[in-house]
Amino acid sequence: MLVFTSVLMAQANTEATKADAQVTQARAAALETYQGAWNVSQQRDAAELWNTIRTEEPANAEAQYNYFRSTRNSSLATNNGRIPAADQATLEGAAEALDRVAPGSFESNMANFYLGYPDRAAFTELGKAYQKAPDRTELIGPMIDRALLDNDRASLERWTRALRTRGGLAPGLVDAASDLLQSVDANGIVFTNGDMDTYPAVAAQVVEQQRTDVLVVDQRLLADPGYRAQVWSASDASGSAPGPGPTYAKALCTSTDRPVFLALSLDPSWFQALRGQLYASGLAFRLSNAPQDNIAALEQRWGLLRKPVNAGPLSRNYLLPATVLLQHYRSLDDEANSSRMETELRKFAERIGATPELYKAGILKH
Repeated sequence: MLVFTSVLMAQANTEATKADAQVTQARAAALETYQGAWNVSQQRDAAELWNTIRTEEPANAEAQYNYFRSTRNSSLATNNGRIPAADQATLEGAAEALDRVAPGSFESNMANFYLGYPDRAAFTELGKAYQKAPDRTELIGPMIDRALLDNDRASLERWTRALRTRGGLAPGLVDAASDLLQSVDANGIVFTNGDMDTYPAVAAQVVEQQRTDVLVVDQRLLADPGYRAQVWSASDASGSAPGPGPTYAKALCTSTDRPVFLALSLDPSWFQALRGQLYASGLAFRLSNAPQDNIAALEQRWGLLRKPVNAGPLSRNYLLPATVLLQHYRSLDDEANSSRMETELRKFAERIGATPELYKAGILKH
């Protein structure tokens, strides 16, 4: 009987250890997007596990919130920074569950913040979360957003430093941010897409004083009229600031003498709306009404870029400038530079798992 009991206990301990390992793995996957939570499959698996845990333990606020975060990250990664209506409905359900089991909690406040983001009213929920747990790392990115929205320099310095010292910022994104800033002309303006490109770029400017001449504009915050007016003024633009989206960038391009750029991380709808006015400059496109001879600058910048392969989806953005240069050399029948560029592109694509896409597009030949 004692032997049988010991076996059962050993089995129970083994199962408990496996369950703990699964939770630890899921907890590691439920990260902020700037910490390396890029793998869509991983996020979906984590969301499923947290969903199981929250079903078994309805009062577990951590499980409820991590389910919300993993589901949101998966949607953002799948849809290039956007959340479709169906996914939004799922998130609303998850936030309602949090409100029921942990009303007024830090986790509930954060879920409600993200549901309303980027509307300014959502930042009231962020303030409530901050009052409850001011040292939680989940606050760092949203507090950077609030500092940008409020044009609060002191707060921006505090939270960008926190991002670098305790925010878990992925090293690859630090390199990609440096490359993005170096892809912009002097005194330029660059539109960014979200957490993975905006926060690291702003942190590089504030903490390390990299390319402080560049104005980084988070396109998400353009939903706020005050932020649109703030950017318009900082750009020395004439006239009145228009509404958000590609229209804003197009109007800014004709209303200021400062060069305007679009980060390659932006949603494809931006590039479609501005087709015929875009010129590759590295990890960005120059937006211009007048034709630009961009190849010389692109060649120079390409040699200086860090080109991290560990920047998640942002690493794929290096494929475009490399392809532009390769096609340029091919058009000139420049065999030496074509061969060099193709070899570099092949090696980079292999490291990030993008080789099949380049074959399918006809950029690389068998």
